[in-house]
Amino acid sequence: MRLFICLLLLAPTVHLCAQEPCNVSVLITPPTCPDDADAAITVVTNTPGQYTFNWEHAPGLNAATAAGLSAGPYTVTVTDTSGCVSQIDTVIVPPVVQDLGSLTATQNISCAGMSDGTVTLTVNPGPYTWEWTDDPTIASMTRTGLPAGVYVVLINGGPCPNWLFATLGEPAVTIGGNTTYCPSEPPLLSADPQWGFEPNLWVWSTGDSTATFTVPVGLEGPVTVTATDTTIGCTATEDILLTLLPAPNVSFFAPDSLCQRSPGTAILIQSNADSLAWQWGNDGFSTEQFPTITFNEPGWQPISLIGYDALGCGSAPVMDSVFVRPRFPASFTLEQVPCTPGIEVKFASDADSCAFFVGNHLVLDQCKGTFQVDLEHYAEYDFTFYSTRPDRCNDTASVHIDVRTAPTAFLPNAFTPNNDGTNDTWPGELDIPGLNYQVAIFDRWGHGLWSATDPLQKWDGANLPTGVYVYRITMRDPCDPTSDLERNGFINLLR
Repeated sequence: MRLFICLLLLAPTVHLCAQEPCNVSVLITPPTCPDDADAAITVVTNTPGQYTFNWEHAPGLNAATAAGLSAGPYTVTVTDTSGCVSQIDTVIVPPVVQDLGSLTATQNISCAGMSDGTVTLTVNPGPYTWEWTDDPTIASMTRTGLPAGVYVVLINGGPCPNWLFATLGEPAVTIGGNTTYCPSEPPLLSADPQWGFEPNLWVWSTGDSTATFTVPVGLEGPVTVTATDTTIGCTATEDILLTLLPAPNVSFFAPDSLCQRSPGTAILIQSNADSLAWQWGNDGFSTEQFPTITFNEPGWQPISLIGYDALGCGSAPVMDSVFVRPRFPASFTLEQVPCTPGIEVKFASDADSCAFFVGNHLVLDQCKGTFQVDLEHYAEYDFTFYSTRPDRCNDTASVHIDVRTAPTAFLPNAFTPNNDGTNDTWPGELDIPGLNYQVAIFDRWGHGLWSATDPLQKWDGANLPTGVYVYRITMRDPCDPTSDLERNGFINLLR
């Protein structure tokens, strides 16, 4: 960072103003090796002038170059004759030394206080010498029977001294997980073995006996875990301090019971929360104070409420349950009896009592079975099926049906395709099902001229002269779905 300050004194007033930055830069010469003190920093003045230099690490030094430096941060303040001041902060970064080998902890301490660790040294091929810094007389590259600690090897013969480190640790266990928590989010604590420790027995001060467990809501204070490797009889202990954050207080009232798929209301009784989160059944959710609740499944169903403060810390869930009484569906199907003003209706309800209405008229009071109803007239009807139970978990199903007259087909013996909007196509109006429908037009010699399989398609006699033509229509018998009908005849095309 550079700081530029100008001080201008004009009696009797003092003015402070910003100057243009001094035109200077720095040149850094790094140390030969990380621990050497042969680095240098040179301030390069890019414009002529008289400069002074104030080095923070050497207050008496007034020179553009500071030499004999080690790696680290340095600050110099440069001032020129115009009074401009430039503060320059820079860092000398040590060179990276390539490792000339490796030092590995090949066997950690088996039990606390034991001296049975092993470290192993490997050195790259080359003109290198090495020594153990704690005992240079040791000639072996593998050391055994070691206590816990840090072991260091110095390798010489490269561009710089190369230091290798290995740490032997005693069996230990750390506890992972949040130590400060909200009641709505109790943390998962895990005991994590260290230094090759392989425990197979866990004992928590909470009574839990697995490597991980979820903190019971409300637990705070010290928590301790003891891990044991029963094979070798070694143990390690760790403890943490749990802090439970304050959270809002909430309470609510829910209905004791509801009918399946019928709405009810949960009522907030007490709350000092900034926001709410309701959950019920499989997927019900709301943030309102008085949510409308419904349940799609019968039986006992849960409902819970969490209150959150402005920082998002939530209370422990306040739980309740609602007994959902089953609702037996008012299930029925119906279809018109072909070519009659009657219907066939099938009921399939397990309710205690039922009622089937045509319009406003009660027709049947059965819950199961197949029945035929003669409506006497072709018309549109509303059909409603009610299923009722003593606990009032009733159900209703309705359908609107057009009970139509027998299918008809208007097959005129002549048509006039002259585009006057009247009788331009053949056949006329068809009120028939499209199943197995096919119509074909032939000339007097039996040559096919036009055909269709859709009752909505019409023949317009395009490009054909006035004359007599033959038609053939086949379709499924609308009054007897097991057989087909065929009609043949003549058409006069008039132009």
